[in-house]
Amino acid sequence: MAVTSVLLVSAVPHNGHIVMFKSPNATHFLANEKIPVKTCYKIINGCADVEEIYEDVIIRPAIVTQTHATWGLGRLSSEKKLMNQNPLSRTFKYTYDENAGRGVDVYVIGVYVEHADFGGRARWGRTFGGSHYGRDIHGHGTHIAFGVAKQAHIIAVKVYDDHLDGEVSDVYINFNFKALDYYKLTFTHNLHKPLDDAIAKLTNNFVIVASAGNGGLEASNLSPGHTPYVITVAASNIFDKQASFSNWGNAVNILAPGENIISLGIHGRHSTAVKSGTSMSTAYVSGLAATLLTTKKYTTAGMHEQLVKTALKNVLSGLSMSTPNLLAHNGYSTETHIEEEEDKDEKDEEDEKDEEDEEDEEDEEDEEDETETETETETETKT
Repeated sequence: MAVTSVLLVSAVPHNGHIVMFKSPNATHFLANEKIPVKTCYKIINGCADVEEIYEDVIIRPAIVTQTHATWGLGRLSSEKKLMNQNPLSRTFKYTYDENAGRGVDVYVIGVYVEHADFGGRARWGRTFGGSHYGRDIHGHGTHIAFGVAKQAHIIAVKVYDDHLDGEVSDVYINFNFKALDYYKLTFTHNLHKPLDDAIAKLTNNFVIVASAGNGGLEASNLSPGHTPYVITVAASNIFDKQASFSNWGNAVNILAPGENIISLGIHGRHSTAVKSGTSMSTAYVSGLAATLLTTKKYTTAGMHEQLVKTALKNVLSGLSMSTPNLLAHNGYSTETHIEEEEDKDEKDEEDEKDEEDEEDEEDEEDEEDETETETETETETKT
């Protein structure tokens, strides 16, 4: 029989029940979802419209830990400063929700979509400028499309020519290309009102993440990072310091790894490259945005609030004036997850040992029973 109505009835926290009804109109007398099951169990149980009653259970994200990760990914899920301070090492661990980015489209300016790391998740969208359709000939876009949200779809667009020159009009057309989940803007420009206005029109419907810029300047003097319509990201290094090249100031909303970042290259399906810049930092924060968009729709302002909530506070040093001491973090703890996994492994080993001991005891009891039976048989034979 099809179940057409569900009521969540709470007993105590994390110990509620799910009442499944046969018809959609059966819950009118139990409209209050806080009704304790114990006080109304007889009413519920006696209702002819009740299909079944289940005990509620806690569900959690599918958290996994990637080994041999880069330092940028490792810092994103570590609550502590990284002990290994070699940025070119691949010995870090990254803990994340394996469903991160599922159903989310990420639009990046220029991507080598054939790279093996994408696993078929990347495709070319549209070219607005440049002569090489479907190609990232500089490697910038490919490098910043790395795997924070490993299930997100990567869609490449192009607004630059082969000399990395582009027109603001092309960028504006790009904004209207398609209904997007979020934009990752990894360029800066001198204050430019038309560009700022174009971005302002998107802010209520889309999440926009922008780089602070790499001139070592105050970000409030550049578009689009100075506007309140974007999440502006500055760069940190493996030592938890502001990167020397990073723009700074009160226009910055958050910092993320951006110096000596190992990511994807364009010279082969398995190639890698090392680059530095606030574009890389923006990519990390964009990945966090895609992760959050997996389960809920956000405006830029709402996303900013959530990113600040999970960010590590006051762990950075060497910050320029008015730059917020906020380091991007995904809300998961590699340290805690590894400890939990080790505890689980120990418990599993203990359970296996207990089972083996029980089996040994049962075998010993069976042997004793067989011995007693043999003894009794011998006695009866002698008699």
